[in-house]
Amino acid sequence: MASDNGSFFSGLLVGGAIGVIAGVLFAPKSGRDFREGLMTDNEDIINKAKSELDKMRNELGDLKDKLSKTMDRNKTATKPAETEEEREYEESLSSIDEDTSAEKGKKKTK
Repeated sequence: MASDNGSFFSGLLVGGAIGVIAGVLFAPKSGRDFREGLMTDNEDIINKAKSELDKMRNELGDLKDKLSKTMDRNKTATKPAETEEEREYEESLSSIDEDTSAEKGKKKTK
């Protein structure tokens, strides 16, 4: 049983050594070059992410401005008339709308 454990560990050591040798022989770059490449790639990815984040912030800012303008327009459009002249003007517009609606109804029934 002791020889079974010994042969297992010796096989483990031999296999590990073969793996290390194969890795060193077939490695495309040295360790230093590989680490430098990783750092460069990481910097590129970080810069791209920052760029995309800035684009998204700008787009969201533009969207916020558009939404704010639309909300302001809707507030003024739905705001009730404050003066007598404004009320009369709105009533005249309403009567024009009613007249045009009535005319359309007459044309459809003919």
